[in-house]
Amino acid sequence: MKVKWLIEDYEHDSSLAPLIDEVEKQGMEYKIAKYEPWESCKLDHYPDNDCVVFYGTLNLGRQLQRQKGWIPGAYCNFKNLCCKTYYSYWAKYLFNQDYIMLPFMEIKRRQDWIYDNYGVDDTIFIRPDSGAKTFAGQTLAKEMIDKEFKLFANYASMPSDEIITVISSAKVIDEEFRIVIVDKKIVAGSQYKKDGKLDISTRVPRQAWELAKQIAQEEWQPDIAYTLDICKSNGEYSMLEANSFSCSGLYLCDPEPIVRELSKVALREWKEHNEPPEEEV
Repeated sequence: MKVKWLIEDYEHDSSLAPLIDEVEKQGMEYKIAKYEPWESCKLDHYPDNDCVVFYGTLNLGRQLQRQKGWIPGAYCNFKNLCCKTYYSYWAKYLFNQDYIMLPFMEIKRRQDWIYDNYGVDDTIFIRPDSGAKTFAGQTLAKEMIDKEFKLFANYASMPSDEIITVISSAKVIDEEFRIVIVDKKIVAGSQYKKDGKLDISTRVPRQAWELAKQIAQEEWQPDIAYTLDICKSNGEYSMLEANSFSCSGLYLCDPEPIVRELSKVALREWKEHNEPPEEEV
């Protein structure tokens, strides 16, 4: 069995070219899935028992996990990538150490208490607990809470009474880096923000690598392959968040080790699932 890739092209995304070129260079088959809204892709690109690695949007990743038997399919463990799960294991590495979690519908009712305890200039940081990006993490000024909550509710892919939010004080972040972890090893990284603005480069400081390596060596891991966002603030490096591999942007991460190492673990998983162990003589 050879590893095959399914790559979703979201509106002719040119950033996919390095990944596609590398898959082809390493002699693997790939197919392009055209973006379809509302999880309506047919997913008939490969036979059900094939070894397939998916890279694309969260929506298609969810659909694939429900409908297909591909192994490994999407490296996107939605349960483990909820904040309430990985914070339980990795809280000591977190940038936002001063967090609380509250039901979405409690925020407005308790807004005075929240802004009194966590507000900086009447601004807080808020994000969903869900790794499925129910809404975008952002700073939220108290004067905007009514308007923004309507937008959150409209954007969310789940009922408002099921959403858990993570709240912490607003802080200044100087730099942000994305690190790709495969099989407890760092395989690639890229800077993607500086001073709050998109600033993509291959630069990753030694301190960011070292922190990511320390997290990757923890006994508990959210998945075989995932990404870590590491940030620098006031000269200190911390973990901003963990995300899936299959549904995270790679920016200028080197695709060569990503494709090589990910394909190795994908084939190993497929063999463990499909091939019986050899009997001892």
